[in-house]
Parts: sequence; C-alpha cells; structure tokens
Amino acid sequence: MTAEACDLDAVAEGLWLRLRDVLMAERRLERFEFSPEAPGGAAYRLATLAADPQVRLGLALDMTLRSLAALADPTSFRILGALRSGQPVPLMDVARRAGLGEVAAAERVHALAQVGLASRDVERNCAMETAAGRGLVLLAEGLAAEVAARLERQMPALLSP
Repeated sequence: MTAEACDLDAVAEGLWLRLRDVLMAERRLERFEFSPEAPGGAAYRLATLAADPQVRLGLALDMTLRSLAALADPTSFRILGALRSGQPVPLMDVARRAGLGEVAAAERVHALAQVGLASRDVERNCAMETAAGRGLVLLAEGLAAEVAARLERQMPALLSP
C-alpha cells in the first residue's frame, strides 16, 4: 500500500453526505405540487425509500458504483490528482494539470461533485477534493502498488524461456 492508507469510513461518510444532499433535495421537491394528477412524485419516491431496506441498499450501491465509475475515468482521475492538496485549487490550475480547457475541466469537476468525489466553489472559481474522492484515489493507488509489486516479483518467471 501507499504511505497513506484508504480510510473506508471516510469514503463511506463522504458518499453518504452526497447521498444525503440528494435526498434532502428530494424532500424539498415534495413540497411542490406540479400537477394534482401527477402519479407518484418525490413524496412517493421517499416513502418507497423509507419503507424498503432493499431499495435503500440499491440506492447506496448505485451511488457507490457511480462514484467508482467516475474514478475509473483517466481524465477524472487526473483531476482528482490535481485536487490532492486538501486546499481549494483554482480551476485554471486543475485544467492545466489535467490537460483540458477550463470549461471542460469545470464540467468534469461538476460531474465528480455529482457523485461526491469533489466540490466546486463557483464564486472563487476553484475546486477541492472530498473525503470520498481522496479515499477512493488512495484505494486505487494502493491497489495499483500491490499489483505492480506482484508484477515486479513475477517478471523474471514471465521472461524466462
């Protein structure tokens, strides 16, 4: 593993916080009545979520898998690497480090924020990693280091006639 170990509890907390924000937005939608004839709506979705543990597990799994899919994208991974300072990073610097234009970098950061791996301060035009983003990057780096170590050990056997 790398010098820093992935803190799964921090990753879970970060993903939970993003999921909580989504659910709070759904609750706010409950208060709007778009059409009296509209079937279901936010109130129905939240009632289903509250009543069924399988639905909650499915939601948590979906959030986790979407986060992992975002992490697996090489450009998004570079962006998360650019955010590793733990401090807000100007979007112009994120774009340069990721090899993107500033608008493309902003769109990528927004997508990472949607799954809880980054956050964006629009007013200051900067982005920052989240605990979930940092933890998943550490997990990926740790796994890569372990695979590379195995490759290093097995390389002589692979190259022998």
